[in-house]
Amino acid sequence: MFRRLLSAFSWRVLSIPIFLKILGIGFLTAILFGAVTLLQTRASTSHILYQLLEQRTLSMGRALADTIERSASIGNFYEVERYLQDAKDTFPEIRYAIVRDERNRIVASTFGGRVPPDLMKTSSKPCPPECSARILGSSEGLIIDVNFPVVGGYAGTIQLGVLDRMVSRELALLTRTVLWGLILCTAVGICLAILLTGILTRPIHHLVQTANKVREGAFETRARVFSNDEIGRLAVAFNQMGEALMRYRREVQAKEKARLSLIERTVQVQEDERKSISRELHDHFGQSLLALLLQVQSGCKYSPAKCAYVHTPGSLCHCAENTIRQIIGDVHRLAWGMRPSILDDYGLDSALARHIEEITKTAGLDIDYQFISPEGLERLPSRIEVPLFRIAQEAITNMIRHAKATHASVVILRQLHEITMLVEDDGQGFEMSMVQEKGNQCLGLIGMKERVTLLGGSFVIESAPGEGTTIRVRIPLSEEHDGDTNFDS
Repeated sequence: MFRRLLSAFSWRVLSIPIFLKILGIGFLTAILFGAVTLLQTRASTSHILYQLLEQRTLSMGRALADTIERSASIGNFYEVERYLQDAKDTFPEIRYAIVRDERNRIVASTFGGRVPPDLMKTSSKPCPPECSARILGSSEGLIIDVNFPVVGGYAGTIQLGVLDRMVSRELALLTRTVLWGLILCTAVGICLAILLTGILTRPIHHLVQTANKVREGAFETRARVFSNDEIGRLAVAFNQMGEALMRYRREVQAKEKARLSLIERTVQVQEDERKSISRELHDHFGQSLLALLLQVQSGCKYSPAKCAYVHTPGSLCHCAENTIRQIIGDVHRLAWGMRPSILDDYGLDSALARHIEEITKTAGLDIDYQFISPEGLERLPSRIEVPLFRIAQEAITNMIRHAKATHASVVILRQLHEITMLVEDDGQGFEMSMVQEKGNQCLGLIGMKERVTLLGGSFVIESAPGEGTTIRVRIPLSEEHDGDTNFDS
């Protein structure tokens, strides 16, 4: 679970646009660099300033101790307090100055006799020549506290406290300066990031748009090469791929054109042969058999003695006559199957209606047939009628042979610019994947699809086990129906 969440989070982070990635990296880098610089600079500057303030406090403490030395020795504490007040007025950062006698009693201070309780007792010892100050906390800030002896401690001590206002003021000024510098650097960094992302993402966006156009089939589209960097070389490689795809498509189109031309010629030759054989069967063999029938009927009528050797007079002639009639019927059905003359004479509607009627009688399959067409439209060209008839013929044959259907329907919808044929049955159906695996073994379906492809139409088969089969054929119609010689001559 955790890994999936981590993977999903990583994918979302990595899916952020490159513009925001670079902009965010630049912004975060500027912020981190500025913050680290500010903290380090402030820390080092604060350390130096506090050292300077400590030295300054020690210097002021020594100077003030030397100043009040004479007055404190003679006990003129009024003069001592005046010196303390003058020093505080001169140096505003002095928070307090307290003078104690040799018995550690407060004899003068800048508080005017109201010394805070926490300063009543000093915890610091007088400084020797080399000493350091201590740091006290207060509501006003940090205080540098030093304690110096007066006349070697014989005249008492002086305690001096200096606020760190100067340090705070300098640190605040430094912070403002660094912050403004950080803001300026961040703004410059963002501008550079925007410029960099524009330089990087512009060719990428253009390359993506070109790839989408190529995906849609516009292989002639070329990506613009903005530079000779990695993205530029990628664009060059993409253009080379586009040129290779164009050459491949031309080769495929040429081969497909040749294949379709060959198929069209093959279908045309097949239809011509079917028509020729159908006429030959109907005109030659049919007429010859009819003449033979007439001769048999005539011979049996006027020469009954010739059949006298048969137990039932005339039975041989009768059998021969029935056999010839049956052969004539078979020849007519064969000629109809090869190429029904009604298709050439009266069109697709009449031919399909007649064919479905014959199938319903012989195969026992209940087929509903409808031909829907607006009034006033001229007859379809032969190049469309013949393929539609063959497709319907093949579909019905498949129903009888494989589907085990009890009911079917054939619907043809004729429109101004399109004709649609729908063939459905309630048979056992089949798996479409099995048809795709068999491939060339399903020659009937392949032949139907090829006929539709030659006419620039669409051919769709829908089927599932136990749910029957549906065949949809859509063929566009041109405004001029002058292509009747494609499948007929």
